[in-house]
Amino acid sequence: MTITAEMIPQTDPLRISDRCDQCGAQAFVRVIFRRNRDLLFCGHHYGRHERVLTTEYPYVAVYDERRRINQKPSLSANAD
Repeated sequence: MTITAEMIPQTDPLRISDRCDQCGAQAFVRVIFRRNRDLLFCGHHYGRHERVLTTEYPYVAVYDERRRINQKPSLSANAD
């Protein structure tokens, strides 16, 4: 079996260019499901779906960076 980038959960800090899969706003939460499938959420949409995601899908991994919502981004940390 060959390991590809798609099979490795992306746990690096989210960047300015990472966008919510629902609305396109800056993503602050990554939810990783089994088989390393993930969804990105802005703070608003994760808050809307958090209860369902964590109760109906208890096996998900959540990387929540909402604490950074009002922080000024560092240019060096978010360069693409």
